[in-house]
Amino acid sequence: MAEFMSRRTGLGFLAASTLMASGIARVARADDVMDARHIMDQAAITVERVRQGQKTTATMDDFLRQSKGVLVIPSYYKASFILGGSYGDGVLLKRQSESSFGDPAFYRMTAGSIGLQAGMQSAEIVFMILTDKGLEAVLNDEFKIGANVGISVGSLGAGAEAATTTNVGNDIVAYSLNAGLFAGGSFEGAIIKPRKDWNAAVYGVNNDEPRVIVERGQLQAAQTLKDSLAKNVYPAQPQMN
Repeated sequence: MAEFMSRRTGLGFLAASTLMASGIARVARADDVMDARHIMDQAAITVERVRQGQKTTATMDDFLRQSKGVLVIPSYYKASFILGGSYGDGVLLKRQSESSFGDPAFYRMTAGSIGLQAGMQSAEIVFMILTDKGLEAVLNDEFKIGANVGISVGSLGAGAEAATTTNVGNDIVAYSLNAGLFAGGSFEGAIIKPRKDWNAAVYGVNNDEPRVIVERGQLQAAQTLKDSLAKNVYPAQPQMN
């Protein structure tokens, strides 16, 4: 009898543990969806802020017209004193037609550094991907900025360098709107990887491959972001590889 009761107790504990784990997983998944939607909303705001903030001759919209895809990082945080670290979440959208973009896949950008540097900075970044080579690099499971892909970065804001985005021969052109100062830092060497947890939470576990996500156009929650990217963008021939 004691053995039977022990087994019943063990089975009951196992069932309770399973239910608890399942409940925790559902809560975590719901939180991931909320966080992902927040990033989409922030990305739409970032596109408009960077568009309004850039004053160079070659405007962001000029590059958007040529782009194969766009990666938006609404908040990229950097802090260091000799040793440094940076991170930010964002979305990748692929152009589907001359004036529209597909659904966003979620990504995280991270970097660490050692050297003569000090300060704190936050940045809003819009990467315009101008070639198939650049888009393919980002769609890979892990992309390192500066590795086999040409990139030009123009910065706007306090303490920023003059924009250098006139070189349209590069695969990726980036605009950065900065707040604060950061000496000795750059995007060079940063790693961009898919956020598999958010992609699975938003699109489903079996539909979370970025290459598949960016080909779709059904996510209504992303419409504001898509409209922001398509604003002022008129038909133009994308840059040839």
